[in-house]
Amino acid sequence: MTSASISREGLEPLRHKLPGGGEAFYFVDNHIDIVKIDFIFPAGSAFQEKKLQASSTIRLITEGTAHHTAHEIAEFMDFRGIAMEKNADEVSATLTVYSLRRYLGDLLPLLREIITEPAYPDEEFLLFVDNRRRHLLTKMMRTSYVARNIFYESLYGTDHPMGQYAVPEDFDNLTVEDVRRFHRNNIRTDNATIIIGGHVDDGVLALFDNYFGDFATSLSADATENKSLFANPRLLSRPTPIIPDLKSVICHSLPGAVQNTLRVGRLLPMRWDSLDYSRFMVLSTLLGGYFGSRLMSNIREDKGYTYGIYSQTRICRGGLIFSIITDVASDVAEQAMSEILYELQRLREEPVPDSELDLVRKCMLGDFMRSVDGIFERCERFGQQLTAGIDERFTDNFFHAIDTVTPSELQQLAKQLLPSEELLKINVGIC
Repeated sequence: MTSASISREGLEPLRHKLPGGGEAFYFVDNHIDIVKIDFIFPAGSAFQEKKLQASSTIRLITEGTAHHTAHEIAEFMDFRGIAMEKNADEVSATLTVYSLRRYLGDLLPLLREIITEPAYPDEEFLLFVDNRRRHLLTKMMRTSYVARNIFYESLYGTDHPMGQYAVPEDFDNLTVEDVRRFHRNNIRTDNATIIIGGHVDDGVLALFDNYFGDFATSLSADATENKSLFANPRLLSRPTPIIPDLKSVICHSLPGAVQNTLRVGRLLPMRWDSLDYSRFMVLSTLLGGYFGSRLMSNIREDKGYTYGIYSQTRICRGGLIFSIITDVASDVAEQAMSEILYELQRLREEPVPDSELDLVRKCMLGDFMRSVDGIFERCERFGQQLTAGIDERFTDNFFHAIDTVTPSELQQLAKQLLPSEELLKINVGIC
């Protein structure tokens, strides 16, 4: 299978013009009786005045409205088998709902009420804060959580949204009025992006006209970094790393840890629409992106240091990130880090065999096909592209790189982007 045999048909949504001038994006599969709805707002942590403001606002949005209590809302959802997810990241806040099509006539007016008239009751806020504080204290005992925070803080600096994280004391500074104000300022009818997937027909679109016709779309489907309300200047500003010396490993001791977490990585000095970035994705996959990768073969299969290790790339508003992540037994953490650096050295010094590269090409194409196999997966992919500020040029480059990249090009990228002295190296646990 080559990328030439894969069609992009169905990856981009249809568009429905709402009465007020906004748009809803939708993907159709009328063989299922389920509808997935995403309401996406430019209301991530980059837009908040206080830490925890964005995540608390979206998580508490269903805990009562002007006309319904939290219990009534939960009972309505449970009786109909409606599933709801609430998430916030650095860029966006998302309310996701899965429902049988036949319940939409009852569901959509309640969803509008939840989005436009949340009450944020004092008692629900206090209970939420208490639960989340205890949850955060538990997370802070995990080496993987601590390593992630150190990694992003070191890459971006504490002034950048990507480099910030919450501590328990931040809950003491958050008030229910902070949450209400964030909702008023950021979760509004004039900045919502609506994505619908599943059993979508004229009747479903008519319901959205009726209940969300006045919603204005916050961005267009061809949005890039500088066209979108998601493009907060704080996210697009140049990161200010706080680690001046990358030659040594940053060791952070976490008393009582039963394992160590290792992270190695960097910010990539390129744009998402660069063909070199797509080539680098091939290099990352070869290194640690599938079960038979070099890191897995060496550090799991040969040395037995870990149950799993992987490398990945991430596109975000604040840049492109490459990282290697693994959890290992504390007594072999130094050896595991040495083996990671050895595998990076091999990529710099030895051309990749053609047979290995051909296997990686097939794995990447197979992973892509699985990632867009269902209608809901396509909805999710499209939403991620919108909030990341990318378009299908990424897909074109991805296919082109898989088809054409050569061992010499991969070796050159490794020399350019993966020298040890330019990589952030973190070891959290028993140090």
